[in-house]
Parts: sequence; C-alpha cells; structure tokens
Amino acid sequence: MTAVRPLALIAVVLAGLFVLKALAILDGATQLFGATAFAAEEEDETGQAEQENEASAEAAGDDPAAEPDAAAAPQSGNSLPPRNEPRTSTELDLLERLAERRRALDAREAELDTREGLITVAEQRVEERIAELQALEADVRAIMNELEADRAEQIDAIVNVYSALEPDAAAAIMEQMYENDRETLLLVAEQLQRTSARGFAAVMGEMRPDFAARLTSMLHARAAPPETVADMEARLEAAGE
Repeated sequence: MTAVRPLALIAVVLAGLFVLKALAILDGATQLFGATAFAAEEEDETGQAEQENEASAEAAGDDPAAEPDAAAAPQSGNSLPPRNEPRTSTELDLLERLAERRRALDAREAELDTREGLITVAEQRVEERIAELQALEADVRAIMNELEADRAEQIDAIVNVYSALEPDAAAAIMEQMYENDRETLLLVAEQLQRTSARGFAAVMGEMRPDFAARLTSMLHARAAPPETVADMEARLEAAGE
C-alpha cells in the first residue's frame, strides 16, 4: 500500500499542472481538475480497500468470522486516514495557486482594458486638437491673405501718387521719408522700380547722389532678405551710414 500513495500524489500534481496550463483558455479548468482529482482519489481508495481485503482474507483463511472485519475495511479506510492529508494539502495548494493566477490574469486584463480606454480617449483628444489647429490655421491664412491684399492695394495707391508727381518732388519726399519711415520708402521704391523703371530712374536722377547710392544699397540688401529682424536692422543701419 505504500507504493500507491506516491503514484496518486504524482497523478494529482500532473493533473494540477495540466489544469494550470489550460486555465488561460478554459474558464472551467478548476472544476475539471477537481473532478479528475476526485476520481483519482476514489480509484486509489478502492485499490487500497481491495488490497486490505485480500490481506485479511489470507490471514483469516476460510474463517467466516473474519469476513465482517474484511468487509468493514473499506469503511475504516474511508474515514479519515492520515495518508490522505498530504494529497489534500497538495490539492488545496494547487487550487489556491490556480485561484491566485486567475485573479492575477483578471487584474491584468482589467489594467489592459483601462490602458486601452485611456489611449483611445487620448487619441480622440489629439485628433480633436489637430482639427482645431487646422481650422485656426485656415482662419489665420484667410486673414493674412486679406491683409496682404489690402497692403498691396495701399502700396499701389501710393505708387500711383508718386508716379503722378514730378521727379524732383517725388525725390524730395522720398529723401524726407528716409528719416521717418525707411520701410515705407523701400516699399514705394521697389514698386516704382517694378512698375516703371524709366520713371524711377527719373526720380533717382533728382536725388542727391549720396542718398541715391544709399537707397540703391538698401534695395540690394532687401532683394536678399535676411533670416532675422536683427540682421535686417543691421543691414539698414549699415546702408544708412
């Protein structure tokens, strides 16, 4: 009978490992393991009872009085034999591990669901923010286009006025503008140069030579715009010296 207990223990451990491996796939693995372990235990107890009956029969021979004792052997074996306690402890330990594993898997699944939900919400917010920025960019572009159109109209109007002036009068005004508003001076000079090179040449002919040279340097510097405002100011300052 001592050889039966290790085999039953190994069978229970193997069954528990099998159930532990299949738990992630089948939700009812715990119940299946319980049924398998129970059947193995019943089979083991039945084999033990049969061996006890055979031993009792050999000891008693043909004595009928020994038969009640032999018949009572299975009942005494089903009471609470000490040899069943290690198997019960192992089984409970495996079941506890299975329960802990299941709780860990459930917690992990809940954590993943929470993270997935947070990622989805974050993606939606990012998409909404991108859409808002794109709409804002479109509005800014529309406003800038309107301002640029208004600015072009204003410059054209100013250029038309300077074109109608006599060259000496236009030159005198542009020289005075250099002291007060160099940016507007450059805009007007550029536009005059583009629309009527001959008319702009006549205006420059009425300017002082030093101012005409200074204006030419400023126009040349403006043709290759600097990358920063500081560079632009430095170029204008250098051209004004």
